[in-house]
Order: sequence, then C-alpha cells, then structure tokens
Amino acid sequence: MSEEIDRWVRYMKEHPDTWKREHTRFINAQFEKAEDFMKRLLKEPNGREKIIKAYDIKNISGYKGLLEKT
Repeated sequence: MSEEIDRWVRYMKEHPDTWKREHTRFINAQFEKAEDFMKRLLKEPNGREKIIKAYDIKNISGYKGLLEKT
C-alpha cells in the first residue's frame, strides 16, 4: 500500500495542474460502478434483501430511493 501512496504523491508533484481532474474522474467512476452494481442487484431475486444485509441497513425508510426497483 505504501508504494501506491508514494507513486500517487509523486504523480501529484509531477502533474500539479492535472492531478485533481484525474482524481475526480477516478472517484466519480467508483460511485458510478457502485450505483450500477446496486441497480443490477435490485433486479436479481431477493436483491433488495441482499443489499440490506450487505450494508446492514437498519433504517430502511431512509434508503427508499436506493432500494426501489428501477
């Protein structure tokens, strides 16, 4: 893990004007992948229950939009 951090710090120093854009794209891609996975899982049998169990969701009403089938 330390090598990855060192490599990223070096990249940031070498690309001071572009690293933020790269980082933003990476983070946004992670969120998009997670959202796509949730949508696919909701289409599976018992997908809603699997999500609730995986994330240990207790307040289901707080996740209404997330747990609705699309």
